[in-house]
Formats: sequence, C-alpha cells, structure tokens
Amino acid sequence: MVELLTPLGAIFIVAAIFLVFATRLGIPAVPIYIIVGVILAPFIPQGTTLELAQWGVAFLVFTFGVEVEPGRFRAVARDSEHVAALQVLLIGSLVFGLGLVFGLDTLNAVYFASAAALSSSLVGRELAVHDIRRNLIQGRLISSIHFAQDLFAVVLILVLSADVFTPDGIALKLGYGVVILLVAALVRVYVFDLLVSLSGDSDELIILTGVALLLGFISLAELTGISIVVGAFAAGLAITRDFPDKLALEAGLESFDDFFAAVFFVTVGSLITVPTPRALLFAGVLLFVIVVLKPLVTIYALLYQGYETRTASLTSFGLDQVSEFTLIIAIQALILERIQPDVFEAIILVAALTMITSTATRQYSEPLYRILMRILPLESTHSKLNNRSSVDSSLTNHVIIVGYGRLGTLAARTCEDEGQPVVVVEHDPDRHELATTHENHIFGDAVSSETWERANADEAQLILSTVSDRQLSSQILGLETDADIILRSDRVDEAGELLEAGAEYVIVPDFLASEQLLEKIRTVLTEDVSLEELRSRNKRRLHQDLEFR
Repeated sequence: MVELLTPLGAIFIVAAIFLVFATRLGIPAVPIYIIVGVILAPFIPQGTTLELAQWGVAFLVFTFGVEVEPGRFRAVARDSEHVAALQVLLIGSLVFGLGLVFGLDTLNAVYFASAAALSSSLVGRELAVHDIRRNLIQGRLISSIHFAQDLFAVVLILVLSADVFTPDGIALKLGYGVVILLVAALVRVYVFDLLVSLSGDSDELIILTGVALLLGFISLAELTGISIVVGAFAAGLAITRDFPDKLALEAGLESFDDFFAAVFFVTVGSLITVPTPRALLFAGVLLFVIVVLKPLVTIYALLYQGYETRTASLTSFGLDQVSEFTLIIAIQALILERIQPDVFEAIILVAALTMITSTATRQYSEPLYRILMRILPLESTHSKLNNRSSVDSSLTNHVIIVGYGRLGTLAARTCEDEGQPVVVVEHDPDRHELATTHENHIFGDAVSSETWERANADEAQLILSTVSDRQLSSQILGLETDADIILRSDRVDEAGELLEAGAEYVIVPDFLASEQLLEKIRTVLTEDVSLEELRSRNKRRLHQDLEFR
C-alpha cells in the first residue's frame, strides 16, 4: 500500500494545478482528470495504475449503490429493462459479429462487444444529477437502465473471471457471486437496521458503518477470488434501504466519492497509449456505435414505448459512454493475459473519449435534441401521455399548474375550493400518481408542445409554474395564449428578466420568505399578536408542511 502514496500524491498535486485554471474557464473536471492521467502515464507503473483503477471503480460503484433506490424505479422498471436488454442484445450482438469479422477470437469479441453495449452508471449519474434529484422521468430512466445493465455486468464479470471456461469453472464463480449478493440481501433486510440503531444519532458512526460494510464485502470478494468491484456492488445494495440517517451517510461519502472519482478518471487517462492502426480501427467502430448508434437505438426504443421525443433524447444522452464495469473486465483480462493488446488499447481510448464526449452531449443536450428533430423522423405514439392523462377537451378559463410539489398541491386545492377548474401537469411518476386525485391531470414533459395542446393552454385563464427552470419558463412565455402567467425562479436577477419577457408575476422563494420573516418580526414588536398565538400558528403550518414531504 505504501507504494501507492507517491502516485496518489502526484495525481492530486497535478490535478489541483490544472483544476485551478479549468474552474476559471468553466471546463468540467472529467476531461481535466483524463488529461492529467495522460501527462502522468510515463511516471506511474502500469501495475500501480491497474490497482488504483480497480479501487477507484470499487468505491464509486459502492457510492452509486448507496444512492440508488430500486423502489423508485418501479414506475419505469419494465421500460428500462426492455431498453437495457435491447442495447445488450442488439448493440452487443452487432459489435460481437464485427469483432469476429475483424479476426478476433470469441473471447476478445465478447470484450469488444461489452464495451459497446454497457453504459457508465458513474458518469451517467454525475451528468444527469439535476434530472435525478428533481425526479424527472428521464433521470429515473437513466438510473434504472444503468442499474439493469450493472446487474448484467456483474454476471459478465463473474463469468469472464473463471479460471477455466468450463461449466464447473463458470458455475463456481457464479456461485460465489450469488452467495455474496445473498449475504448483501440478508444484511439489508435483517442486519443493517440493527447496525444503524446501535450507531445512535452519531453521523460519524453511520459513515464508519457504511465503510466497514464496504471493506467487509470487498474482503469477502477477495476471499472467494472474485473481483472486488462485485463485493463493492453488493455492499452498496446492502445499504440501499431508506433509513433516517441515510442523508448523513450520503453526505459523508461525498468527499470519498470526489477522491476516488479523481483517482478513477486519472487512471483511465494514464492507461491510454499510442494506438496501433488496428487499435484505431477498433476504436473508431466503438466510438461510432456508442456515440451515434446506441443513442438512436435508445431513442427509438423509448418512442416505441410511448415516451415523448424530448424525454427519449435526453435519456439517450445519459447512456453514451463506456461502462466502468467494461474497464474492470478489460483490466481483469489484461492481468490474466486473455485480451489482445489492440482490443485493450481501443477500449481504454474509447472509454476516455466517450467520458469527454458524453459531458459535451449532456451540456448541449437541448441543441442536439433540436438538431435530431430536424434531421430524423422522431415521432412518438404519445401512449404514456394519453394513457396516464385525463383532461376535459372542452375545458376553458381554467388554471394550469405545472409541478405537484408542496406549492403546486396547495395551489390546486385553493383553486378547487374556489370552484376554479384546474389542470395539473407533472413529470414525476410518483407525484403524478398523487395528482390523479384531480379530475384533470397530465403526465408529460412541460417543455413539450404536445403537453400544452393537451392542457388547452390557448383557452386557459392562468398558467402557474411552480418549477424553477429557465427553459420551462421560456417555453411557457412563448405559448400562444392570453392566459396570465406566474413563474418561479430561485434568482432575483432571473426573475427580473422573466418579468421583462412578459410574466405577470415571478415567485422567488427566498425573497418571499424574507418578507414573511420581516412581517412576523413587526407583528411581535408591535404586539398585534401574542407570542403564544404566533407559536401556535407556526406549529399548525409546520404540521401542514409535513403532509407534503
């Protein structure tokens, strides 16, 4: 372990210098880490790099497992499984066949195909974090597809790590993997709650418990002779269950996540070598399949299942990179001397390139989506919108409420109490389920024109957006309607711009909260209301607020 300290020190010193300039220029961290890896490659032995890469992936897989909540995939699970299976079967089979055509043996063709078929849950999660945290449907689809592919990747790692490719040899590795996953399931159901209760209210003990489980499962993987990444994946699954202090655990692991993310991406860069012409051919094929063909397969698969074109496109932009599990498969094969150097070079090169290109496609997802709409026949069946929505087509002088969080719920109740017809638009499956209590509701993307046509926006009296999103606000302001428009923004300067653009009113939560606080202070100072009555009102409001959490 001591021999790792010098490379780690070099990684973080050089990375810190580059990041100082990158942050000033607004350049994402991932490309910088990869460039640092290329620079440091001559100074770090390959064996050390391979070891660091495996530990980096293991810890990142663990943190992904901790943050992922399989229960939240229920609304999109079947659709995600279909897309994941289609990518593995269609893309994997195509590239496997191309590998055989290029003269690869069966095993190397499998390595080649895995690079094209599997996507990176680590990179995809970081790029789609905005959509995931807001519970948007594309965020759930991305996470769910990654989770399904990761399960397949774990099986593939176990199979390809067999000492001999015989039924007994493969069954032995699969058996060890199943045992570790079963242990994780037992810990999740019967043990973890006990460990949490023993930790009391100590965030430090919660974090140490999580890290201890990680090290325990990694040790179990080492003991059984399988990849430590499988052990880390199992450890993450053991903690996916919700518990009161889970946020503390996630916050505590965030710093570790940043540390190992830097290690992982730098090691990917340091594994890049000057490719041979044959490796360049393999890399070119992989790059085309991953960046062009795989997103198209994803888009059309989701359109066929009834998702809107924008949702399908944004989802595809979160799946256009090489999986970290593929890197582990390739590294494992290199250590066992099973992978051809040209194939390994191609996989590493394309992994680095797609981790950079996927950052760009995500950053410019909206312009790319508009380009795709112009050049490709992207037509949705709108079955998700139609089957989950219910709106009276003759509705007029109604209120359209975008978002069914706390503010949207209160606004909808207030309008109905006043006898005002309401249409609720929500894109989070769980919140939309709550919105079905209203007669008129739409499950759809509020940036999509089809959603506004379904909501009879041209006949509406008022449009209220409870979502702070500049693109959505611009879309609403661009509608051909005489309805009054109330928007929401988290920034005062943006609110001013939206007012200038035509909004009647812009909600700024912090500004409103400050006004209410000042009003309460004036009330107390002027003694218009007793402190006991003010306290009673506060308790009632807090109790009401709990209903929306």
